[in-house]
Amino acid sequence: MSLDPSDLALPGWSCLHFVTEPIEATELEALGLSVTTIDASPIEDPPGLLAGLAAGLAFPEYFGNNWDAVDECLRDLSWGPGDLGWILIVRNADTIWRADPVAAGALAMACQEAARHWAEHALAFHLIFEL
Repeated sequence: MSLDPSDLALPGWSCLHFVTEPIEATELEALGLSVTTIDASPIEDPPGLLAGLAAGLAFPEYFGNNWDAVDECLRDLSWGPGDLGWILIVRNADTIWRADPVAAGALAMACQEAARHWAEHALAFHLIFEL
């Protein structure tokens, strides 16, 4: 499936995407979306995934390094830009899906909840797994 960048600016549109071609962040940023890219290739376990999320999304110092804290931070994001919403791109995502599918699934679920929350505020939130 190819993604039309303008569709990603729409709140409530499917928030979880699997793609095989790289997504260009500049095109998305030009639409007013805040784009964060995380490279999953060095991630081998849930603590590594949590650390990658915290660093990539610049979670605040109070981040508790657990999935409840991820949920809380993804529904806040007040510390960063995002006029129309947020896009989280996980490059080399097949690495984390192979290393720990439960953690990858937890990330997908957390982002789906965040997308639901932000859609209520007419903002977009998408997770793109680049395989």
